[in-house]
Amino acid sequence: MAGYDDRYVEITTRLRSVQSFCDFLSQGATVRVALSDGAPYKDVTSVLLERNRREAEALARTRRQLYPELADEDVMPLLYSCH
Repeated sequence: MAGYDDRYVEITTRLRSVQSFCDFLSQGATVRVALSDGAPYKDVTSVLLERNRREAEALARTRRQLYPELADEDVMPLLYSCH
């Protein structure tokens, strides 16, 4: 992976993760939370989806600003360190 900055890989990996979670929620997943022990569960899926979409947009924007020549490329980080 010579030539790729660790920060670029970090941003890209986080972006992929957030996008995957958004896809998961968009395909019908539901997230419910209880505000306290014994309280009824409340559906927070739409709030969580919107928050993660905004995060993905911010990450993509940051990546484009910092790495304009690489912004649209996908980098596959190594699964294991070589050290």
